[in-house]
Amino acid sequence: MGKFANVCHKMNPAGVIDDVIKEGNLNKQSKFWKTWRQRWFVLTPTCIYSFKAEKTYKDPTEVIPLKDCSTIKSAEDEVHKEFAFRIDCKDRTFYLTASSATEKESWIGAIGKAMVKLSARRNSEEES
Repeated sequence: MGKFANVCHKMNPAGVIDDVIKEGNLNKQSKFWKTWRQRWFVLTPTCIYSFKAEKTYKDPTEVIPLKDCSTIKSAEDEVHKEFAFRIDCKDRTFYLTASSATEKESWIGAIGKAMVKLSARRNSEEES
């Protein structure tokens, strides 16, 4: 996984992510050029990964640690795209679009739930 190897967790030697919560195609707005690119996204209990190709868990184009994320919400009015949502993180806001309203809500729900679970787990570890 190169530069992202220690950010979240390591993949097994076969290049498989074992703890996938949700995966699928989303379009992501690029950081500098603001163009939209289709990527294969994978949500795990600790991170969101994006890859150039479906089910090819090698050399992610992005690794977003959920511990660095604060909010996830609809962003259709901001980017003027249907089924758009945003993930606000410590150093960056990620803009994504899904293929349908149902898929958008599914991603928002899954990522939001994973963020809450991770936060609760970290809080209980700090208390013990």
